[in-house]
Amino acid sequence: MTGRAAPRRRRLATAAAALVAAAAVLVGTGPPPAVAQMGGMGGEMGMHGGGVPPQTYPSLMAAPPADPAAREAALREAHRRMTSGLPLLSAGLDEATRALQAGDPQGMREAGERMAEGLNLYRSGLSTHLALGGGQAPAQAALGWYRGQLGLPAATAAPMAMDGGGVLWGLSWFHLTTMGFLVAFLAGTLLIQFVRMRRVGGLVQRLATASARAAPAPAPAAAGPPGSATSTVPPAAGGAAPTPAAPTAPAPPPATAPSPAAATAAAKRPWSGRLRVAAIFSETPDVKTFRLMTPEGGDVPFTFMPGQFLTFSAEIEGERARRSYTIASSPTRRSYVEVTVKREAQGLISRHLHDKVAVGDLLEVAGPMGVFTFTGAEADSIVLISGGVGITPMMSVTRYLTDRSFPGDIFFLHGARTPQDLTFREELEHLQKRYANLHIAATVGRVEGTAWMGYQGHVSKEFIARAVPEIARRRVHICGPPPMMAAVKAVLAELGVPQEQIKTEAFGPARGVAAGTPAPLPVPAPSPGPVPAAPAAAVPRIATAEVQFTRSGKTGPLAPDQSVLEAAEAIGVNIDYSCRVGICGVCKVPLLKGKVTMEVEEGLPPEEKARGIILACQAKSTGNLEVEA
Repeated sequence: MTGRAAPRRRRLATAAAALVAAAAVLVGTGPPPAVAQMGGMGGEMGMHGGGVPPQTYPSLMAAPPADPAAREAALREAHRRMTSGLPLLSAGLDEATRALQAGDPQGMREAGERMAEGLNLYRSGLSTHLALGGGQAPAQAALGWYRGQLGLPAATAAPMAMDGGGVLWGLSWFHLTTMGFLVAFLAGTLLIQFVRMRRVGGLVQRLATASARAAPAPAPAAAGPPGSATSTVPPAAGGAAPTPAAPTAPAPPPATAPSPAAATAAAKRPWSGRLRVAAIFSETPDVKTFRLMTPEGGDVPFTFMPGQFLTFSAEIEGERARRSYTIASSPTRRSYVEVTVKREAQGLISRHLHDKVAVGDLLEVAGPMGVFTFTGAEADSIVLISGGVGITPMMSVTRYLTDRSFPGDIFFLHGARTPQDLTFREELEHLQKRYANLHIAATVGRVEGTAWMGYQGHVSKEFIARAVPEIARRRVHICGPPPMMAAVKAVLAELGVPQEQIKTEAFGPARGVAAGTPAPLPVPAPSPGPVPAAPAAAVPRIATAEVQFTRSGKTGPLAPDQSVLEAAEAIGVNIDYSCRVGICGVCKVPLLKGKVTMEVEEGLPPEEKARGIILACQAKSTGNLEVEA
């Protein structure tokens, strides 16, 4: 009942404003301030429960007949309202067409409201034209308008003759001329819109046909087949580096090098170069988004999948630092990429980005990398569970899926410390209003002193079960601090989610070191905050083999407990890396000769391992090796 009454109240308020304004002109006084403001708003007062002031109807009924000049002025005011309504009708029609093509119910509703507003303006002016142009007195005009709004039959009365002018069907020549112009204008507008939509439809059809012929594969080979076993990828979420889980399985069998040609073809290097900081957005007090573009403009020089990351390098305080951050923007936005970074007190790169980098600066970037991706082809629905700045890969996936009008359900669950730490809150609320298949639930740990009325506490079993129906049949992605992810994975097991349907991305403090220095041992992170790296072992290593790096032409000793990456750093051979714990895949290199064992292989797809690719940070051997680096 309320939904049907609201448009009628708006029509009543709009038309009443027009008649009040016309009556005020007729009696030679300006409209009272409240009435003038209501008329200028085009009926918006009706949306807030307002209406015609109590004194308006009696004053309109009591208004004396006006002279011809005043009557013509009232007709011109009615003409102005009609011409103001037509552009709103046209704009609403454009928006309705776009929303219909995009399948956007919220957009359709907003377009309908815009067209209704334009129609109200047009009809209110038309009512005044019909009443005053036909020679009626203001009181008769008011009564006729109220009869029409209430659905009562119109009163029959002989038309009044206009003073000093001819009458045709009770209408003046000025009225007839104005109406003819408006009808012609409306017909022309509709014809132009019809022709425009035919052209747009033809263009969309041609673009769709071309895209179907030239569309790339939905996911890179490194991502593996849909539904593959859980893969843990590093970096990135907003600032924390990967943290490994304690290994429990025995070491896998050694990898044997295939032919050099096959290994070289398999090790495809990511793009590296400089990108310009085009804009910086403050998301929360300690989180910023950096928009990166090419220095010369145009599209970014690489393509990426939603969920992949970039590695940043910089010379800071005399130390060469590297850090990986997940791309938060959608792959559909080709002119830029965005990373969202939390400022860590002990993070060299994050402090540098927050405190030193400004718009226009150039940053050294390599990528994209990572297999923590989802494009919509892997499953018919997705559950995204994040904590803290682990929200960044989830934003890339959500933005991509909504840009592509993914038809499946998207469940976005996020946990934060306080309501102020809810990154992308306004954007997610906007997306949820526009896309009926996007379901967002957030929970916060502390709400004291805030107006938060939502969930409170951790991402618990009750929270997940209430937010996601039938979760056991859905694919789940998790990204956040390691303790949070461990707790969520245990909850998902209790809810019956198969292990193969879960993918995770761990992040923690950075562990990169300058080239040429001994690498520290990985230290598990108990929390998403920074954890200092352990010092290098003081006991000297005893080499039992050699490793030859063919590209750089250098050969160095290799101890049984020393990784290929550590041996390379010891003699000045550069191998890119990020996590140093075997989960990001940045340090992949071709093994040309020899055999190695790798304790952790999460960042190495099985098909690449079969072609002789190894993770330099994990590869160890007791025999001689030959590596392309």
